[in-house]
Amino acid sequence: MSDDNINLQLPKIKSEFKVISLDLLDDPANPMRSDLSPESVRDLVASIKQLGIIEPLVVKPVDGRYEVVAGHRRLVAATIAELAEVPCYVVEASEEVSEMLKIHENIFRRDINPADEAGFYDWLIHHYKITPNKVAGMINKSPKYVMDRLQILEYPGELREALSEGKIQFTVAREFNRVTDIATMQRFLHYALRSGIVSSLARQWVDDWKRNSSPLAPTAQSAENEQSDGNEYITYVNCVYCKQQMEFFEATTIYIHNSCLNEVNKPTD
Repeated sequence: MSDDNINLQLPKIKSEFKVISLDLLDDPANPMRSDLSPESVRDLVASIKQLGIIEPLVVKPVDGRYEVVAGHRRLVAATIAELAEVPCYVVEASEEVSEMLKIHENIFRRDINPADEAGFYDWLIHHYKITPNKVAGMINKSPKYVMDRLQILEYPGELREALSEGKIQFTVAREFNRVTDIATMQRFLHYALRSGIVSSLARQWVDDWKRNSSPLAPTAQSAENEQSDGNEYITYVNCVYCKQQMEFFEATTIYIHNSCLNEVNKPTD
Protein backbone atom coordinates (compact mmCIF):
# COMPACT_ATOMS: atom_id res chain seq x y z
CA MET A 1 0.00 0.00 0.00
CA SER A 2 1.49 3.38 -1.01
CA ASP A 3 1.82 6.48 1.15
CA ASP A 4 -0.98 8.22 -0.70
CA ASN A 5 -3.49 5.55 0.37
CA ILE A 6 -3.19 6.45 4.05
CA ASN A 7 -5.62 9.16 5.14
CA LEU A 8 -3.87 11.57 7.48
CA GLN A 9 -7.15 12.93 8.84
CA LEU A 10 -9.61 10.74 10.74
CA PRO A 11 -12.75 10.50 8.58
CA LYS A 12 -16.29 10.67 9.89
CA ILE A 13 -17.40 7.17 10.77
CA LYS A 14 -20.94 5.86 11.09
CA SER A 15 -21.48 3.89 14.28
CA GLU A 16 -24.24 1.94 15.98
CA PHE A 17 -24.57 1.67 19.75
CA LYS A 18 -24.94 -1.85 21.13
CA VAL A 19 -24.52 -3.61 24.46
CA ILE A 20 -22.43 -6.67 23.60
CA SER A 21 -21.64 -9.80 25.58
CA LEU A 22 -18.03 -9.90 26.75
CA ASP A 23 -17.80 -13.42 25.30
CA LEU A 24 -18.16 -11.98 21.78
CA LEU A 25 -15.34 -9.43 22.09
CA ASP A 26 -11.77 -10.08 20.94
CA ASP A 27 -8.55 -8.17 21.63
CA PRO A 28 -7.19 -5.91 18.86
CA ALA A 29 -5.37 -7.85 16.16
CA ASN A 30 -2.34 -5.58 16.60
CA PRO A 31 -2.54 -4.10 20.12
CA MET A 32 -0.60 -0.91 20.69
CA ARG A 33 -0.04 -1.49 24.41
CA SER A 34 2.05 -4.26 25.91
CA ASP A 35 1.61 -3.31 29.57
CA LEU A 36 -2.02 -4.30 30.15
CA SER A 37 -1.50 -6.42 33.27
CA PRO A 38 -4.12 -6.71 36.03
CA GLU A 39 -2.00 -4.36 38.12
CA SER A 40 -1.91 -1.70 35.40
CA VAL A 41 -5.73 -1.50 35.25
CA ARG A 42 -6.41 -1.89 38.97
CA ASP A 43 -7.82 1.62 39.40
CA LEU A 44 -9.98 1.25 36.30
CA VAL A 45 -11.34 -2.08 37.56
CA ALA A 46 -12.34 -0.42 40.84
CA SER A 47 -14.05 2.40 38.93
CA ILE A 48 -15.92 -0.03 36.68
CA LYS A 49 -17.16 -2.04 39.65
CA GLN A 50 -18.48 1.14 41.22
CA LEU A 51 -19.78 3.09 38.22
CA GLY A 52 -19.73 0.73 35.27
CA ILE A 53 -18.14 1.58 31.92
CA ILE A 54 -18.79 5.27 31.32
CA GLU A 55 -17.29 5.46 27.82
CA PRO A 56 -18.26 2.71 25.34
CA LEU A 57 -15.66 0.65 23.53
CA VAL A 58 -15.27 0.99 19.77
CA VAL A 59 -15.48 -2.36 17.96
CA LYS A 60 -15.83 -3.68 14.45
CA PRO A 61 -17.57 -6.88 13.30
CA VAL A 62 -15.24 -9.71 12.29
CA ASP A 63 -16.59 -13.16 11.34
CA GLY A 64 -19.64 -13.00 13.59
CA ARG A 65 -17.66 -11.58 16.51
CA TYR A 66 -16.32 -8.12 17.39
CA GLU A 67 -12.71 -6.95 17.44
CA VAL A 68 -11.89 -4.07 19.78
CA VAL A 69 -10.59 -1.07 17.85
CA ALA A 70 -10.44 1.44 20.71
CA GLY A 71 -10.88 0.58 24.36
CA HIS A 72 -8.51 -2.35 24.85
CA ARG A 73 -7.73 -1.19 28.39
CA ARG A 74 -11.44 -1.04 29.21
CA LEU A 75 -11.91 -4.54 27.83
CA VAL A 76 -9.17 -5.95 30.06
CA ALA A 77 -10.59 -4.15 33.09
CA ALA A 78 -14.16 -5.28 32.32
CA THR A 79 -12.96 -8.88 32.06
CA ILE A 80 -11.25 -8.67 35.45
CA ALA A 81 -14.35 -7.01 36.91
CA GLU A 82 -16.34 -10.01 35.57
CA LEU A 83 -18.89 -7.96 33.64
CA ALA A 84 -21.27 -9.97 31.48
CA GLU A 85 -21.65 -7.29 28.79
CA VAL A 86 -20.26 -3.89 27.89
CA PRO A 87 -21.50 -0.85 25.92
CA CYS A 88 -19.95 -0.51 22.47
CA TYR A 89 -20.01 1.59 19.34
CA VAL A 90 -19.98 -0.78 16.37
CA VAL A 91 -18.26 0.73 13.33
CA GLU A 92 -17.66 -0.45 9.79
CA ALA A 93 -14.02 0.60 9.56
CA SER A 94 -11.27 -0.33 7.14
CA GLU A 95 -7.96 -1.57 8.48
CA GLU A 96 -6.38 1.85 7.93
CA VAL A 97 -9.17 3.68 9.76
CA SER A 98 -9.00 1.12 12.59
CA GLU A 99 -5.32 1.95 13.08
CA MET A 100 -6.11 5.66 13.06
CA LEU A 101 -8.73 5.14 15.77
CA LYS A 102 -6.22 3.17 17.79
CA ILE A 103 -3.68 5.99 17.50
CA HIS A 104 -6.22 8.58 18.64
CA GLU A 105 -7.29 6.38 21.55
CA ASN A 106 -3.79 5.68 22.87
CA ILE A 107 -1.61 8.64 22.02
CA PHE A 108 -3.91 11.64 22.07
CA ARG A 109 -5.89 10.68 25.15
CA ARG A 110 -3.60 8.69 27.46
CA ASP A 111 0.14 8.29 28.04
CA ILE A 112 1.67 5.29 26.36
CA ASN A 113 5.06 3.69 26.87
CA PRO A 114 7.50 5.03 24.22
CA ALA A 115 8.75 1.48 23.58
CA ASP A 116 5.20 0.45 22.66
CA GLU A 117 4.98 3.49 20.40
CA ALA A 118 8.18 2.40 18.67
CA GLY A 119 6.88 -1.08 17.96
CA PHE A 120 3.56 0.22 16.68
CA TYR A 121 5.13 2.83 14.37
CA ASP A 122 7.52 0.21 13.01
CA TRP A 123 4.55 -2.05 12.30
CA LEU A 124 2.72 0.77 10.48
CA ILE A 125 5.78 1.54 8.36
CA HIS A 126 6.33 -2.05 7.27
CA HIS A 127 2.68 -3.11 7.01
CA TYR A 128 1.51 -0.14 4.95
CA LYS A 129 4.84 0.58 3.22
CA ILE A 130 4.83 4.19 4.38
CA THR A 131 7.56 6.53 5.55
CA PRO A 132 8.25 7.82 9.07
CA ASN A 133 7.18 11.25 7.83
CA LYS A 134 3.75 9.86 6.94
CA VAL A 135 3.46 8.32 10.38
CA ALA A 136 4.32 11.72 11.85
CA GLY A 137 1.47 13.23 9.85
CA MET A 138 -0.94 10.56 11.06
CA ILE A 139 -0.22 11.32 14.73
CA ASN A 140 0.22 15.07 14.31
CA LYS A 141 3.80 14.92 15.58
CA SER A 142 7.13 15.99 14.13
CA PRO A 143 9.26 13.56 12.09
CA LYS A 144 11.92 13.83 14.80
CA TYR A 145 9.38 12.61 17.37
CA VAL A 146 8.75 9.49 15.30
CA MET A 147 12.44 8.88 14.54
CA ASP A 148 13.34 9.23 18.23
CA ARG A 149 10.79 6.50 19.05
CA LEU A 150 11.91 4.23 16.22
CA GLN A 151 15.48 4.52 17.48
CA ILE A 152 14.34 2.73 20.66
CA LEU A 153 14.23 -0.49 18.63
CA GLU A 154 18.01 -0.18 18.25
CA TYR A 155 18.73 0.47 21.94
CA PRO A 156 20.89 -2.07 23.80
CA GLY A 157 18.66 -4.76 25.31
CA GLU A 158 19.10 -3.76 28.94
CA LEU A 159 18.32 -0.12 28.21
CA ARG A 160 15.28 -0.97 26.08
CA GLU A 161 13.98 -3.31 28.77
CA ALA A 162 14.28 -0.67 31.50
CA LEU A 163 12.35 1.78 29.32
CA SER A 164 9.68 -0.78 28.41
CA GLU A 165 9.12 -1.57 32.09
CA GLY A 166 8.81 2.12 32.95
CA LYS A 167 11.88 2.10 35.20
CA ILE A 168 13.46 5.12 33.50
CA GLN A 169 12.09 8.04 31.52
CA PHE A 170 12.40 8.14 27.75
CA THR A 171 14.47 11.33 27.88
CA VAL A 172 16.97 9.58 30.17
CA ALA A 173 17.12 6.47 27.98
CA ARG A 174 17.69 8.64 24.92
CA GLU A 175 20.70 10.27 26.60
CA PHE A 176 22.17 6.91 27.69
CA ASN A 177 21.84 5.60 24.14
CA ARG A 178 24.44 8.18 23.12
CA VAL A 179 27.05 6.19 25.07
CA THR A 180 28.80 3.88 22.63
CA ASP A 181 30.68 1.92 25.29
CA ILE A 182 28.25 -0.72 26.58
CA ALA A 183 30.00 -1.18 29.94
CA THR A 184 29.78 2.54 30.66
CA MET A 185 26.15 2.71 29.56
CA GLN A 186 25.32 -0.19 31.87
CA ARG A 187 26.99 1.57 34.81
CA PHE A 188 25.00 4.73 34.11
CA LEU A 189 21.80 2.69 33.84
CA HIS A 190 22.39 0.71 37.03
CA TYR A 191 23.03 3.88 38.99
CA ALA A 192 19.92 5.52 37.53
CA LEU A 193 17.79 2.50 38.44
CA ARG A 194 19.15 2.52 41.97
CA SER A 195 18.96 6.22 42.76
CA GLY A 196 16.74 7.83 40.13
CA ILE A 197 17.82 10.46 37.65
CA VAL A 198 16.47 13.36 35.59
CA SER A 199 17.31 13.93 31.94
CA SER A 200 19.48 17.01 32.57
CA LEU A 201 21.78 15.01 34.84
CA ALA A 202 21.86 12.10 32.39
CA ARG A 203 22.90 14.53 29.67
CA GLN A 204 25.67 15.87 31.91
CA TRP A 205 26.97 12.36 32.61
CA VAL A 206 27.05 11.50 28.92
CA ASP A 207 28.64 14.80 27.91
CA ASP A 208 31.33 14.36 30.58
CA TRP A 209 31.98 10.80 29.43
CA LYS A 210 32.30 11.92 25.81
CA ARG A 211 34.79 14.62 26.78
CA ASN A 212 36.84 12.27 28.95
CA SER A 213 36.85 9.45 26.41
CA SER A 214 37.75 11.64 23.45
CA PRO A 215 41.22 10.72 22.08
CA LEU A 216 41.70 14.35 21.07
CA ALA A 217 41.46 15.82 24.56
CA PRO A 218 42.00 13.31 27.37
CA THR A 219 42.02 14.78 30.86
CA ALA A 220 44.71 14.03 33.41
CA GLN A 221 42.22 12.40 35.76
CA SER A 222 40.73 10.18 33.09
CA ALA A 223 44.19 9.05 32.01
CA GLU A 224 45.15 8.19 35.58
CA ASN A 225 41.96 6.21 36.14
CA GLU A 226 41.77 4.48 32.77
CA GLN A 227 40.94 0.82 33.14
CA SER A 228 42.74 -2.06 31.53
CA ASP A 229 40.24 -2.29 28.67
CA GLY A 230 41.09 1.28 27.65
CA ASN A 231 37.46 2.38 27.51
CA GLU A 232 36.18 2.90 31.04
CA TYR A 233 36.81 6.05 33.06
CA ILE A 234 36.06 6.60 36.73
CA THR A 235 34.77 9.87 38.15
CA TYR A 236 35.29 10.73 41.80
CA VAL A 237 33.20 12.95 44.06
CA ASN A 238 33.43 13.99 47.70
CA CYS A 239 30.87 12.87 50.25
CA VAL A 240 28.93 15.90 51.55
CA TYR A 241 29.07 14.44 55.07
CA CYS A 242 32.55 13.00 55.67
CA LYS A 243 34.29 14.84 52.81
CA GLN A 244 36.07 11.65 51.75
CA GLN A 245 36.54 10.89 48.07
CA MET A 246 34.58 8.04 46.52
CA GLU A 247 33.76 6.68 43.09
CA PHE A 248 30.80 8.52 41.62
CA PHE A 249 28.75 5.36 41.18
CA GLU A 250 29.10 4.50 44.86
CA ALA A 251 27.19 7.68 45.71
CA THR A 252 23.47 8.03 46.28
CA THR A 253 21.49 10.95 44.88
CA ILE A 254 20.07 13.23 47.56
CA TYR A 255 17.85 16.31 47.32
CA ILE A 256 19.00 19.20 49.45
CA HIS A 257 18.55 22.98 49.51
CA ASN A 258 21.59 24.91 48.32
CA SER A 259 21.57 26.80 51.61
CA CYS A 260 21.55 23.52 53.55
CA LEU A 261 24.35 22.17 51.41
CA ASN A 262 26.38 25.28 52.18
CA GLU A 263 25.85 24.61 55.86
CA VAL A 264 27.03 21.02 55.46
CA ASN A 265 30.11 22.19 53.57
CA LYS A 266 31.11 24.82 56.15
CA PRO A 267 34.51 24.02 57.70
CA THR A 268 34.26 22.78 61.28
CA ASP A 269 36.26 24.25 64.14
